[in-house]
Amino acid sequence: MKAIRQVLRYVKGTKDYGITYKHNGGNKIHGYSDSSYGVNNQEGKGTTGIILYYGESPIRWNTQKQATVALSSCESKFIVATAAATQALWLKRLLSKLTHFEEYKVTIRVDNKSAIALMKNPVFHERSKHIDMKYQFIREYVEREDIQVEFVSEEYQKANILTKALPKIRFQTMRQLIGLKNLRSSICD
Repeated sequence: MKAIRQVLRYVKGTKDYGITYKHNGGNKIHGYSDSSYGVNNQEGKGTTGIILYYGESPIRWNTQKQATVALSSCESKFIVATAAATQALWLKRLLSKLTHFEEYKVTIRVDNKSAIALMKNPVFHERSKHIDMKYQFIREYVEREDIQVEFVSEEYQKANILTKALPKIRFQTMRQLIGLKNLRSSICD
């Protein structure tokens, strides 16, 4: 019964919100990836969040429990950035077939400088050799310059809203930042 009340409260609170898609804003794929390291103490798995944009409009997002236990926040952010890069490259290939425009780098924004350094360093070292090989794919694409990884402060990390509960004011700010708008008030403006 408690779960039903939560769902009904969610539906009531979000019925006026939606995403507006704009023609301006460019035709490039870019994204944000984030993870909450060590929040679930029972299993040790973090929650990941990815938001991908086409221009200024969000076109793909997801949140889920990480499949593996990361040994550090750096590793956790590295793993989710790899997932974001995989999805973004797939979208880029799809859109290039539709639009015949493909000469650009996909940008993934991450809020962990150590994870970014790990992605940009093609040499394995002691701190990263334990990370599963399937996650190393991002290094190759960064080295080939198909993917650009940029630092974004946590304040502007759009995927943050997908990884943890936020205080009300912060939640409302992040909701606006990711492109979710109150459509009822937009119509009246």
